[in-house]
Amino acid sequence: MRQRNSSAHPDGTSVDWSRTFLSAALAAVVYYLLASPAANIAQSTTLAAIAWPAPAFMIALLWRKPARTWPPYLLAVFIAMMLVGHRDPLPPPVDAGFALLDALQVLACLLVGRRWVARDGQIDRLRRLTRFVLLLPLLVILLVSSAGATLAFSAMGGNWVDEWRTLLVGNGLAILVLVPTLLSWSLPASRPAVIGVGTRGIDLASLVGVLVAVGGLLASVAFDFSQEMLRVLLTLALAGAALYGGMRSATLTMSAAAVLAVLLTLYDLGPYRQDGLDSTWRLQVDLAGLALLGFFVAVAVRERQALSARMEQMRRFESLGLMAGGIAHDFNNVLGAAGGYAEMAQERLDAASPASAPLAEVMSAVARGRDLTEQILLAARRGDRQRAMVDLREAVGEAVRLARPLCRAGVEIEFTSPPLPLVVHAHPTQLTRVALNLVRNASQAARSRVLVSLHRGDAPFGAVLIGAPPADQALWLDVADDGAGIAPENMSRLFDPFFSTRTGAGEKGTGLGLAIVAGIATEHDGAVAVTSSSAGTLFRLLLPAAPAGSVAAAPAPPPAPPAQDASAAPLGQGQCVFVVDDDDAQRALLEQSLAAMGLDPIGFADPREALGEFAVEPLAVDLIVTDLDMPHLRGDALLAQVLALRPGMPALLCSGNATASQVAQGLSVQVLRKPFEQAALRAAVATALALATAQQ
Repeated sequence: MRQRNSSAHPDGTSVDWSRTFLSAALAAVVYYLLASPAANIAQSTTLAAIAWPAPAFMIALLWRKPARTWPPYLLAVFIAMMLVGHRDPLPPPVDAGFALLDALQVLACLLVGRRWVARDGQIDRLRRLTRFVLLLPLLVILLVSSAGATLAFSAMGGNWVDEWRTLLVGNGLAILVLVPTLLSWSLPASRPAVIGVGTRGIDLASLVGVLVAVGGLLASVAFDFSQEMLRVLLTLALAGAALYGGMRSATLTMSAAAVLAVLLTLYDLGPYRQDGLDSTWRLQVDLAGLALLGFFVAVAVRERQALSARMEQMRRFESLGLMAGGIAHDFNNVLGAAGGYAEMAQERLDAASPASAPLAEVMSAVARGRDLTEQILLAARRGDRQRAMVDLREAVGEAVRLARPLCRAGVEIEFTSPPLPLVVHAHPTQLTRVALNLVRNASQAARSRVLVSLHRGDAPFGAVLIGAPPADQALWLDVADDGAGIAPENMSRLFDPFFSTRTGAGEKGTGLGLAIVAGIATEHDGAVAVTSSSAGTLFRLLLPAAPAGSVAAAPAPPPAPPAQDASAAPLGQGQCVFVVDDDDAQRALLEQSLAAMGLDPIGFADPREALGEFAVEPLAVDLIVTDLDMPHLRGDALLAQVLALRPGMPALLCSGNATASQVAQGLSVQVLRKPFEQAALRAAVATALALATAQQ
């Protein structure tokens, strides 16, 4: 079998050089045809530069191609311009100079544009559009125009300033108008599906804008409109296209207006008839001003649509957060009571009892409920906010290790980890959960392969749906699969809580996985981006990099509980313990558990009553176990007043609230997260009593 002439690249891609050279040859023909009108225009007062769309065509053609494929095309530019040069009276060395300058102009625009504007060619944000205008039509063309004017002045004489001004404004106008148009209308078939982006094809806004612009220009010839009247018509056409059709409609309308205006002026028609250099200059300036107006309006509208979509997402998360904050406390109490009593019953039964298996199922259900509550809190951005310096490689590596055994047969997970640490200020468990959710989703959608990679550098721009990219140095996790992609109609709901597209047998999900990813990313001042096509889907998690010199250090693990179960020897000898909890079932469970440990618990439903009893004789109480969220008096306020009466009073704050750890740390007391197991309660009580003994 005959093999194609291709070569592989270190990034895994290959280039078919036969096809590349054939494409470059066809591009040379097109470039020659587009550049030919300039050969018959000899004076600097003409519109040679505006009538020259060839460089813009080549820039747009090469923008998304790998840089290693550019040389054949740049050679094609040089050859095409040499052929064009044979049609003018200039000597071959001068033609070669202009041909080389054309190739350098294309190369400079590509290098600058891909590096500082948008590697993917999407000029769809104000930051990108501003950089594009300042760097390409102004900076690059300023330098190229200076070199071109110098070359023309040395070959033909004349006025250097006139030559430079014509090249600067005219050639810059061609880049400004045509490059965004060609990039917007030459999107690949695998273009990412993004919230707020218009549809493909010629939409109504584009059609109406083009018709109004063309009609206004033709009417200006027929009815001899003034330049002011024509500006008004073109402004209305362009503004309407930008407002209702976005960047694609604005670029198409502007290009149609610019090309027709140039043609009319070249044939001495319309309000910009060539009655001198000033008329040509006004046409160029007016077209540039209209282009900037239309493009910035289109991008501003697009960003407003994207912001509205993000605000709608924020409102949904806020609603979920209110719901989660309202029910988590009571739900944790219910789970704690159910699990605690089931655990106590199981300890009192013989292992061979028929009731052991049902009790085990109850405890398993309680564990699932506990995990679901934690997921809801994380999705609602009410998770644990304790953070440390974490190496992102370790968190992602742990997630990959956990996900691999869960993959279905035939799906492989490939993890690429950089050699240097990637330090972020984050919660390590939450980072692992985010990475695990992304990898699990990708493995379920993949046909055969999931690619997981970590990167560092300037925050890349992409289809950001949730959050905002870090302003400075960023770290990002890419998780790509080779699945069938995400349907465009599902993109706007992708991060909605409880939204899931996996409804088949054995595939039903909770719809919280991506909601958790979005919640944790935003909580860490990061963002989530997603691009999807029929070739696969890429999720990107962006996080701000920790300051230089930070060392990744996971938080110290809590001391291991004693290696004994709840049925071991009693911890206490009748010490008095105040149990303060407004939930009757949870309070009764705590009282029974503490009594089984050899303590003497006294329960209070009202924290004010407990405070009054404590104030009578503070030294008679050995330990206080209190809930955090209670009516009339919160647990932290209760402990603050208790500690004021008796400094160093042993206390245990028992709560499922995400802020309980910070509250306990501020009061210098222990915290026990609800719902808890009997072993965890025993360990916390043992530690509190040991601290009390040490203080005596």
